[in-house]
Amino acid sequence: MAKIITDKELGEIISKAINDPGVIDCEDSYRHFLEDLSSLVADHFGGWAGKVSEPDGIMKEWTASFSIDESVPPDGGVYKDYDKEVTWLEGEET
Repeated sequence: MAKIITDKELGEIISKAINDPGVIDCEDSYRHFLEDLSSLVADHFGGWAGKVSEPDGIMKEWTASFSIDESVPPDGGVYKDYDKEVTWLEGEET
């Protein structure tokens, strides 16, 4: 029998995968998870998902890059609240 998982529970699973180190214990698997998640975000909210980078001497957390394209809403969409050093407005980076 299939398990029925709600939308909120799906969010919990993603949160656990990101916040609990043992859920995905291999760095390579975690990178692929973040690449897939980034592509999913771009597919549904616009933009282009780019490189996923692991923590290093400068960045203390994993990061995913996104580039603007014509499918990002004029106000920057879901991306507008993140990385305030880069602003997307009316389809262009300012």
